[in-house]
Amino acid sequence: MNSMDMVDVAFSLRGASIPADHGWQLFRLLAERLDWLAAETDAGVHPIRGARALAGEIHLGERARLMLRLPRERAEQSFALSGARLALGKGVEVGGARLRQLFAHATLYSQFVATGSPDEAGFQRDVSAELARAGIGCEVICGRIRRAQTEGAEIVGFSLMLHELSPEHSLGMQAAGLGAGRKLGCGIFIPHKSAGAVGS
Repeated sequence: MNSMDMVDVAFSLRGASIPADHGWQLFRLLAERLDWLAAETDAGVHPIRGARALAGEIHLGERARLMLRLPRERAEQSFALSGARLALGKGVEVGGARLRQLFAHATLYSQFVATGSPDEAGFQRDVSAELARAGIGCEVICGRIRRAQTEGAEIVGFSLMLHELSPEHSLGMQAAGLGAGRKLGCGIFIPHKSAGAVGS
């Protein structure tokens, strides 16, 4: 998928708190309302960001957003989510949507990349191989181990920073992602100003 054909759709979000590990549940709730989402190969669901709390939850602030990375032709169809109430955590309300274009940035960050290797050495080999196949040369910084539950299985991965990317490769990586589980919040990259976040 060409980077110009991909966009982020950002919905405002209202709610008190949601599980920190929410990728699988969120995807299922979204797929119930967007009947094309599960079959859309290039679609991704960003992890929802918020302030970490105790007991495996994150608190949602005023700037909380539900974000989907979608082929441009699917963007308008996703607007059907506006006004929905999702049974995520104590319940969240989905507000209005805005389109956000992808833009090139030399440093990209993903808080959870899963390649199928549960150990750091294997993960780094997998990442290097995927980057080599894509013809991408950059500095790779592996961060903390991540774990997420799906229906009957656990996904293991790591946070990942890609640094010193060319504009073309930056846009391409944002469009294509890395590893598996894009609809569960894995392998989705966003621009970042500093390599300091890789361990957070």
